[in-house]
Amino acid sequence: MIAPEYVATLDPFGDEAKNLVEKSPPLDSMPQEIVDRAIARVKWSSREMVVESDIEAVRAEVLSFYLMCQGVAAVSYPYSREARLISDMTKNTIKYRMYDLFKRGHGDLCLEVVKRSIKLVELEEGDVVKLGSVEIPREDLYKIRDRRLAEDGIETIDDRLLPQYLPKYGVRWTDLAPLLRHRRAELTKFYLVNGRAVITPRDLWNLFSAFIAVRTEEYVTSVYERFSDVGAPPKRLTEVGESISSLLPPELELRERFARVPGGKLRPEAFPPCVKIAMGGVGSGVRNYAITVLLTSFLSYARVSPSGRVANRIGDFIKDISVVRDEIAAPIFEAAERCKPPFFKDQPQEKANVYYHLGFGMTAEPRLDGSGKSKWYRCPNCSKIAMSAAPLCDPDEFCRNRKIKNPLTYYFRKLSEQRSGAGG
Repeated sequence: MIAPEYVATLDPFGDEAKNLVEKSPPLDSMPQEIVDRAIARVKWSSREMVVESDIEAVRAEVLSFYLMCQGVAAVSYPYSREARLISDMTKNTIKYRMYDLFKRGHGDLCLEVVKRSIKLVELEEGDVVKLGSVEIPREDLYKIRDRRLAEDGIETIDDRLLPQYLPKYGVRWTDLAPLLRHRRAELTKFYLVNGRAVITPRDLWNLFSAFIAVRTEEYVTSVYERFSDVGAPPKRLTEVGESISSLLPPELELRERFARVPGGKLRPEAFPPCVKIAMGGVGSGVRNYAITVLLTSFLSYARVSPSGRVANRIGDFIKDISVVRDEIAAPIFEAAERCKPPFFKDQPQEKANVYYHLGFGMTAEPRLDGSGKSKWYRCPNCSKIAMSAAPLCDPDEFCRNRKIKNPLTYYFRKLSEQRSGAGG
């Protein structure tokens, strides 16, 4: 018998999972066994992905998932290689659990959870196969089956495997929009009938687990943005995040580093509107905020992309002070000169304040060993920018469609989508 709470192991963002979290102690006070489970999740085998159906096992599973996510958010940035690692591992975990449940005769439980996110209809079987009022030729169903088998590299199939590859459901293509935006699904690979994609059980596991993976990335982003408001995350969370980062496969680290931003250089074409406005020079009413608050934090975090440990000192993530002087401070000073009137002309002391906000104390000549003399400020969230410097906040379509809440989320999300679109 499967406990009702077991659905939380398929959808960690559902009400069942949220209730378990709300009734538990704070995540940063979890016992060591939950901490160990949160870290170990990123290297689970398929055997370890299966959870017992009793309530305590389910609670441990849900709490370790959230602790893993918050740990990564504590030491990394949105859409980082750490965030992608836990997102992909979560996808694999959910997919395997659905396969396991179908295999054990609990497919109805999976469908119950899936239908919360995806509106499914089953194909009508009879003398002819229909999706709604539209008849689907059987040879087309066989083509879908054979294509899916070829994609998985399966040449020999038995009666146990065959049902996984036979088309069984229809799903509205509009329900797949989040996956299409994140490049986790391609509409051209589906057989469409009256606005619905015809899918197999195997497709269903892939699509739903991809939904949970996308929501995992979005949750990590939301926690990162919350830390931007409240300050340094709890020590327990940073310890979990650092441990997860240390388990990052070397080949993933190398691939992600080169795919994300070639040579680590800034990509101005991916800057959000507020940063572009600030870079173009602004009037006296918002000069201080644009230059010493927004640009110092945005450009430094965007260029350095700190991950793997809590970002207290910029010097922990670079080896050459020229990165600060030439690639971060130089464009800030150029933006200051474009202000009306030029920012440093009547406030020359603010040039040292730029370095202060980068964490080097009040100085005009930063040194790497001086990193940490002052706080390295995080990028403010969009709500703070709109409140403190309204002329800078002019959301574009990307801001609105992605519900962006922080300029860095915009930058890293845009780079991530560009990379995925290029096949990375």
